[in-house]
Amino acid sequence: MKKFFIPALMIFSILNIIVHPVKAQLKVLEGNQISFGKIYQTGKKVHEVLTLKNTGEENITIRNVHTSCGCTVASVSDSLIAPGKQTTVQVEFNPAGYTGEVTKNIYITTSDPKNQMITVTMTGYVTYALQPTPAYATFFNVKPGKSDSTNITLTNTSNETIQITKVELPSKELTYRLSKKTLTPGEFSDIELYLNSNEGEDVNGAMRIYTTSKLQPVLQVKVFAGIIGR
Repeated sequence: MKKFFIPALMIFSILNIIVHPVKAQLKVLEGNQISFGKIYQTGKKVHEVLTLKNTGEENITIRNVHTSCGCTVASVSDSLIAPGKQTTVQVEFNPAGYTGEVTKNIYITTSDPKNQMITVTMTGYVTYALQPTPAYATFFNVKPGKSDSTNITLTNTSNETIQITKVELPSKELTYRLSKKTLTPGEFSDIELYLNSNEGEDVNGAMRIYTTSKLQPVLQVKVFAGIIGR
């Protein structure tokens, strides 16, 4: 019967790994859960910065950074992180079209053997001071030379009186009529949009409603009109 001997150095190495397991070198200093809090729908994008630090003794490479949807963009400032050094990941979230609770993920692929995929979850709440219902203005199947209309109700959901000071439309073929310019808390105003498709061109843009609200000085409402039979 043959006997097998394990060298003492190998035994020491195995025991050392068991007693002292290799730890992840790359850490997100802000943590893996971040929040942009409560934001008002103004058309502006939300920016966050993540800080990645190499706490180990070897270089770490950031191989890829991607997000859970196209509304969120992330980019790393330096993909190679030396021991003890750090880099940043710039995150940009476009809240257009969102209301209520929002959850987005940022995925960071690295060369760290114990942390090859880092997931950072970003949460927040998107709301309106001036709430549009519906959230979009849409015209369907409009023929060239014909006219059509659609209505959006704007409700003041804040605790302040809001005055609508100006409305900008994305096309010269659009006009509007506003039923009320000054809204106390809880009041609403109807904005009637009229489309005169004289040139027969589709409309794909945003109506900008300027207000005196400190929370939401500009409200953007997407407008789409598809012209048929051209």
